[in-house]
Amino acid sequence: MDIKTLEGIGLTKTEIKIYLALLKLGQTTTTNIVRNSGIHASKVYEFLDKLIQKGLVSYVIKSNKKYFSASDPEYLKEFLREKREKLIEQGKEVDKIIPELKSIQKSKKNFIKSEIYEGLRGIKSIYERMLLALKKGETQYIIGAPRIANEQIEGFLLDWHKRRIKKGIRCKYIYDSNVKDYGGIRNKMPLTEVRYLPKNIISPMWIEIFKDFIVIGHIKEYNAILFLIQDKEIAEGYRDYFNLIWETSTN
Repeated sequence: MDIKTLEGIGLTKTEIKIYLALLKLGQTTTTNIVRNSGIHASKVYEFLDKLIQKGLVSYVIKSNKKYFSASDPEYLKEFLREKREKLIEQGKEVDKIIPELKSIQKSKKNFIKSEIYEGLRGIKSIYERMLLALKKGETQYIIGAPRIANEQIEGFLLDWHKRRIKKGIRCKYIYDSNVKDYGGIRNKMPLTEVRYLPKNIISPMWIEIFKDFIVIGHIKEYNAILFLIQDKEIAEGYRDYFNLIWETSTN
């Protein structure tokens, strides 16, 4: 018998074993339940109580001894109906407290969210997150994309750009001056603009801005670390820096 259906309506594996044993045995004592269910005696009493509370087991007392029996399987429908009603009531209670919870969330608006990603997989994870966050017509900004990053994950980046362009996302890049070969490839892409930093500025770090996020990345050989910050005001400040640098950078 597939017990997943019974698990799906909220019964535990132990409750199911006891319930099935009672269906098979009929009215019986805990001794027989232990033998047929394989559940330890100390647990049988605990889970019988839970099944009684759910209305799936009942008992009678004969000669000062309890005899248990399973409710008719048709009662499972009633069990589900009661569960649905309880969920509806819980939903109403949740609706009442949502405004209060939101007010708590707003009171922490000065909290800056941050995460750390490592390695080339970390770079790829950030880019996948970026693709999910940005919508058609929105822009990704980069300051100082280093050559080493392109050399190590160019295949991934080219595929990412295809998906980015298909989604209608714009890119504005300010590359390091020694990456003009990669920059030239990007400059031919739709929805993409490329400029370059002065020749004396070459660094293994870069900055990316998208939505309310800022990424500060550092890469050396096959070791990379990225700091992801989420804060609307900080992101706006970095976009202002980008625009200032953009005006003074070269094509």
